[in-house]
Amino acid sequence: MNILEWAQPSDPYFDYCLWDYRPLAPTAGKLRSSTLLWHSFETLGAPPQLAEIVRAVQAEIGAFRTVWGVKKLGDRYSWELYFYDYGRLERTVSIERVLAAMAPFAGSNLALSSKRPYFMFSIDLDQDLGEGRRSIDELSVYMGNPSAMVSSGLCYQLSRSGLRFDNLYYFFDREKYWEDIVGKVCTSAHLDLAGLDPAAILWPQLCDCGIVVVANKKHNDGVYFSRIRIDQLIWFVEKLDYPSSLQQFLRDNKSRLDHMLYDVGIDYRMIEGRIEILKSAYYGVV
Repeated sequence: MNILEWAQPSDPYFDYCLWDYRPLAPTAGKLRSSTLLWHSFETLGAPPQLAEIVRAVQAEIGAFRTVWGVKKLGDRYSWELYFYDYGRLERTVSIERVLAAMAPFAGSNLALSSKRPYFMFSIDLDQDLGEGRRSIDELSVYMGNPSAMVSSGLCYQLSRSGLRFDNLYYFFDREKYWEDIVGKVCTSAHLDLAGLDPAAILWPQLCDCGIVVVANKKHNDGVYFSRIRIDQLIWFVEKLDYPSSLQQFLRDNKSRLDHMLYDVGIDYRMIEGRIEILKSAYYGVV
């Protein structure tokens, strides 16, 4: 598979919420962020069927409609595909439509009423799915959480046994609401507040981003830095010890990737007074 996909003059640019932005530099001779997904498949030894699943979904719903994430959990790697349609009940990208596109490669009997006003759902991809050892037996569904104070969202897990509540996400404009971001991070059931240095979680190297998302989860919390630059993405994968070949690809192609903004995230908890990073991820659009 040719992993290089070149930017075209008509390409749109979206962050991991499918919110559009203007590229930071002229796009001629640059790469699409999808290149980073194909490169991760190659570098991390993904079964070929995972790329076929992504292509099948692309063919069904169109290019630049799927957000992808590369996830690192310890020394294990997986992927997640995210599908947005802010039309909610008027949506054209539905759970049923995406699962039907994936069905030739990975079956599923999951369903959710079309009358539920979700704006997003996501599906995990891993080695077992790519090698046919499991079906799609669970996915995440995201609902709005209307408030005049701050944008937020509710995440539920959908399985054969139904829906269960999972995570709560808060979206903060970093420039306007920095004090609220720090307060939200520090007010956590998973952290000891006494002696906590917020910079151990809100990494200064990433905090000039556009949006900071703080997530409350069952066993840990999470923070996401949205709309960072290529230098910051490189710093992130180096800090979290992603494979050296992946790091080197970003460094080698920095000048071909510097027109885009990127999104990254970490899950963490405190163990005996020390912040432990449980999971990390970086994102793009395909």
